[in-house]
Formats: sequence, structure tokens, C-alpha cells
Amino acid sequence: MDRQLTSPLLITPVSAPTKLSSKQTFIQLQHFLSSLPSGPSRSQLERLTDSLGVEIGAILPSEVEKREAERFADRARRRAEKRKRRQEEREREEREGMEGMVEGLEEDGFGGADEEMEEGAVDFEGEQEIGDRGDVEYGDVVDEEDEDEPDNEHGGMVVDNDDKDDDDEKEDD
Repeated sequence: MDRQLTSPLLITPVSAPTKLSSKQTFIQLQHFLSSLPSGPSRSQLERLTDSLGVEIGAILPSEVEKREAERFADRARRRAEKRKRRQEEREREEREGMEGMVEGLEEDGFGGADEEMEEGAVDFEGEQEIGDRGDVEYGDVVDEEDEDEPDNEHGGMVVDNDDKDDDDEKEDD
């Protein structure tokens, strides 16, 4: 560890490096841009190419501004198309979901012409319908008498506990 290890890979130059001029770089970038799909990296390389073209005099500065405006408009158009596609996809999914719910209800027997259900009524297997239960009014249900109820202790008479308290207070005086 005291000395530096030698690299197993030796890179040897084949020829002397050549320096590209600005004009050659501009031409190479223009050819390369034609093969790139539209996206952020392409926009960045287009800007680099435009600035290099202005530097060498191949492009006028007004042309660069026009190209930048076109890129901005193209980007806004692509975004709008993408939003529209997403919105259409959401609407299609919602429509399919609603159609599936309606079909599911029809398959389960809901919504058929042979069954009449009142608004808000839900049909479940084994559930009694309102007509099956008969008319029930307050006080009609006779249950076993509950020992905890005060009226059961006094033979059906309701005793007011407040009256008892008043009677107790009179006796204390």
C-alpha cells in the first residue's frame, strides 16, 4: 500500500489528437440533432448549436430568437396534447367503470322491469321486505317485560322519581 499500483489497462494513442474547429463542431452537432428524438436533451443541444452558429456567423441572432420561440411553442403544444390524452384516458376509465357498475347491477337483478323497488331500497338475499314485516306502530311490540324498567315494578304505572325526592324532602323537614 505504500506505492501506487500499475494499471492493467494501458491506453496508447493511435494518432495525434486533432482539434475540431467551431465550424466543424457546428456541422457535426447539426447532423447529430437530426437523429435525436424531441425532448429536453435535444432542446439543450439545439441551443448549444444555435449559439455556436451565431459565434461562427452561420446563424443570425434574430434567427436564434425565432427558433427559441418555436421551441417554446412546440413544448407548450406537446404539453397540451399530453394533458388532453390524460384527460381522455381518465374520462374513458370513468365511463368504463360506470358501464361496469351498471352491467354488474343488471346482472345481479337490479334495475330490471320485473322488480319494482322504491327509491333508496336495496335488495339483499334473505332480507325481509317492508311489506313482509307488517305495520308496526309505537307501543305495538310486546316484548318480555324487562325487570330493569321502573314501570314494570309498579304494575304498569310510571312513577316519577322527582315526586319521590320531593316526598323525601318533606319528611326530612
